[in-house]
Amino acid sequence: MRRERMLIITYDYPPALSGVRRMVKFAKFLPEFGIDPIILTTLPLRAFPQDWEAMAEVEAAGYPIYRTPSLDPHYLRGRVAEVPAQLRRWRESLLKILNAPPSPDELRQLEQEGADSATSRKPFVSHKSDAQVGGKPRLTTRCVHLVRRWLYLPDTRFAWLPHAISQAELILEREPVRYVLTTSFPNTTHLIGRWIARRYRVKWVADFRDGWTQNPYFADYPTPLHRRVNRNWERSVVHEASAVLGVSEPIVRHLQRLTPEPEKVHLLPNGFDPDDFESIEPIGFDRFTIAYTGTLFMQRSPESFFAGVRALLDNYRGIEENFQVIFMTQFRPEHEECIRAMGLERVVQNWGLQSYRKALQLQKSADALLVLEGEGKNAEIMITQKVFEYLATGKPILAITPPNALTALLEETGAGICVHPEDIRKIKDRLYELFTGTLTLRRNEEKIRKFHRKELTRRLVEIIRDR
Repeated sequence: MRRERMLIITYDYPPALSGVRRMVKFAKFLPEFGIDPIILTTLPLRAFPQDWEAMAEVEAAGYPIYRTPSLDPHYLRGRVAEVPAQLRRWRESLLKILNAPPSPDELRQLEQEGADSATSRKPFVSHKSDAQVGGKPRLTTRCVHLVRRWLYLPDTRFAWLPHAISQAELILEREPVRYVLTTSFPNTTHLIGRWIARRYRVKWVADFRDGWTQNPYFADYPTPLHRRVNRNWERSVVHEASAVLGVSEPIVRHLQRLTPEPEKVHLLPNGFDPDDFESIEPIGFDRFTIAYTGTLFMQRSPESFFAGVRALLDNYRGIEENFQVIFMTQFRPEHEECIRAMGLERVVQNWGLQSYRKALQLQKSADALLVLEGEGKNAEIMITQKVFEYLATGKPILAITPPNALTALLEETGAGICVHPEDIRKIKDRLYELFTGTLTLRRNEEKIRKFHRKELTRRLVEIIRDR
C-alpha cells in the first residue's frame, strides 16, 4: 500500500506537564496504518513549564516537526519572561500588559507561567497582592481582563494563524499531504485548518478535545455579538471539515446539530497507552494511599473531598496513621487554607506538578485514584484525560463529580465509583470502603480495551478513509 501523509496542527507539542497527549499518540501509531505524521506547532517557551523528557521523546521519534514563532499574547508573554533579569522592570510591565487568559491546557498547568523549570511549584500570579488590592482586582488586571474577552477572538492564540498558515503552505508545496488534522484548544487551529481546506485538496479533520461555544470555562462571551461570531466560526468549521471528532458524547451531540451531515461527526475519546507504564518502578508506600494527578481550577476544587477525609478521620479512630492522600498538582491558596482549617496537614501532601512519567509512577503506586469535577454551565461535557490513564493502572477510581460524561464512562467500564461533591457523608463512606478493601467494582476489561491509543488511532484512520 502506498504510504500517505497527515499534517497535524497543534499549538503545543508535546503538551506541557499535565496536558493531553492525544496528538503525540496519534503520531506514534499512525505509521502502523500507513500514514506518516508531520507536525506543525509553536516553538517551546522555556519561561513556561515544559515536560522536557517528553520533548526529547517526540524529537527522537523521527517524524518531521515544524515549529514556528507566534505573535499571540501567550507566546509574547513567554518571550518577554525570558528577558534577562537586569531588564526586570521593563519585563514585568510587559508581562502585565500581555497577561493573556489561561487556556484549558494552561489551567491544567495551574497558572505556572513564569516558572523557571518544569518542576517549579510557584505559580506566575497566585497571591492576591500581585493582582488585587483590598480584595478587589487591580484596575490594570480588570482592564486586561476586558481586553481579553472583547478583542481576543476566537481565543488568545489568534495571532499564531498567519505564522501557521505560512509554514503550512511551505509544507504542502513540498509534501504530498492527503490529510490535515487540527485540534483544539485553541480554536484558532480550526480556523487554520479551514483556510487550508479552502485552498488545497486535502481531507480535513477537526478534532475537539474541548468544547468551543459550550466550553464551561471559556465560553463567557461579553456580548451576544461575540457569541454569534464564535458560533458562526464553530458552525463553519463543522460544516466545511471532511470529518469532525469529539472526545465526549455531549460534545458530539452539540456538533452534530451544527451540520446537515451529522454522520460525519464522530465520538473518538481520549485513551491510554500501556507502553507508558513500562519500566516505571512503583513507589513503596507504607500506608494506604489515594493519589490525584493533574490540575485544579475554577469549579474543579478538592474542598468537598477534604471534608470527606476529615469526616473519615473523625468517625474511625486509628486511620490517620495508616492513610494518606498525595496530590501532584498546584494548590491555590484557598486549598492550602482548607487543609490547615480541617487539620489535614499530616494526611494530605502535595508534590507539585511534575513530568508525565512521574505522574504515571504515582498512579501506578497508589492504592486508589481520585478524580474531581465541579458543577457549572455545560459541565456535562467534561471528561478529564487522567481518568483514562487511571483505567490503565487497574486501580479503583473515586470520582467526586456531578453527573456528566465522566460518570457515564465509569459506569460503562465499572472501574470506579462516583459521588456528588455535595454528599460529604457518601464521600466518607466510599473512602472507608476503599481503605478497608470492601468496595466492590466489576471492571469490564473488554470495554476498557477499546480506549487503547492504538485502537483509537485505528478508528481515526477508518473515519478519514471513509470520507
